[in-house]
Amino acid sequence: MRSLNLLTLAIGLSLAVTGCGGDSGSSDGGSDIVPSSPLARTIGTVDSVSYPDESFTINKHQLDGSQATISYDDSSYSFDELKQGMQVEVEYQDNQAQQVYLQPAATGQVTAVSDSSLSINGISYDYPGSGFNVGDWVMLYGLVEPDDSWKVTVVTVVDPQTTAEIEGAISGLDTSQSVFTIATVQVDYSNAAIEDSRSLADGLWVEVYGQFDGSLFVASIIDIRDNDDVRNTELEGIITWVSPDLTSFEIGGNVRIYTNGNTSFDDGTRSNLEIGAVVEVDLIELENKLFATRVDFQDQVSVPDNLEFNVEGEASYDGVTLSINGIAFVIDANTEFDDGISLSNVNGQWVELDGKSSSGNYVLKEVEPERKDNEISLEGPVENGIMWGYSATDSSLEQFNGQWVDIECQRASDNSLSFCRLDPN
Repeated sequence: MRSLNLLTLAIGLSLAVTGCGGDSGSSDGGSDIVPSSPLARTIGTVDSVSYPDESFTINKHQLDGSQATISYDDSSYSFDELKQGMQVEVEYQDNQAQQVYLQPAATGQVTAVSDSSLSINGISYDYPGSGFNVGDWVMLYGLVEPDDSWKVTVVTVVDPQTTAEIEGAISGLDTSQSVFTIATVQVDYSNAAIEDSRSLADGLWVEVYGQFDGSLFVASIIDIRDNDDVRNTELEGIITWVSPDLTSFEIGGNVRIYTNGNTSFDDGTRSNLEIGAVVEVDLIELENKLFATRVDFQDQVSVPDNLEFNVEGEASYDGVTLSINGIAFVIDANTEFDDGISLSNVNGQWVELDGKSSSGNYVLKEVEPERKDNEISLEGPVENGIMWGYSATDSSLEQFNGQWVDIECQRASDNSLSFCRLDPN
């Protein structure tokens, strides 16, 4: 994020001030000087705003915003323009907000309106379009839901901007043509400045700034979301995926977070780590991974049944596609290979695949070796008595036809199944 360098500098200065001197007392024996607390950072949704005293709440912090600088893309905004429902990044000290960075999911022109939807930059969102007109410039704020849609929290009309913004995961990357897709919008990045000149990949979460040329979004700047954006901060979001062993989870479709024995849980336990849970998380970075020191459960959003999947089987990898029983799975920038498995050795190995169904594709989150025995666990769709290419000799899969289920079965040496039943866990 653009605020990162400022934040790093501010933290360094704060620590230098509070950590120097060695003795907090005055030289003549006067009263002790109480040092200020270090600069803190929180990222989340504005829960309430009080305009008379210029204060607001975010992630259970009530902050004085009277002296805060509120900004987006090098433009400044007044406190009166801060609204409940906005996602913001706040730097604060002793309950005094110093910097408030607006974090809209989209900035641009309204391209269509209806009673139940609003299209911005050609992307449709579930949000009432009444009160908006085609051509209005707006900022849309929201949280990413488990099905990769946006839970829109507020939309505000703004003055026309010099650039528009779209945010999301890259798909359909074509490096030869310098194009990719976000949602339904094709992006031309041939002349874009990419953060740290990094390589792009399918699955990377990006903030893209630019302008439309017809239906093509021509990018001028691409910011890549990564650990640097959220480490050592509080982060609010919706859990969009959870590992089967509950040792890692994902927020907002792009932030992978790990837990360990030092992770504490408020208003819940580790077992409450479920897809769709709204959480506030305190994050630190260890060995290039984000770990939660605290997970505070806030709420729960409704979740479709057909999102998370789990497959066991012999992997086939041809250098491009990873498959089991002829069924292809998508590897992207967020896929992790664990316990010695990698693309160089996965072919022919018995593995467990965990991931999420998205836009008709099975996107992998984790790939790890699995013991090949006479028990097999599967989660996913059953059609015509077949699940992930497996069939049951005793027709025990047929009872689940048309359903997305989590089951256990007996597996024979020829990979046929029997005694399939719902997983009691």
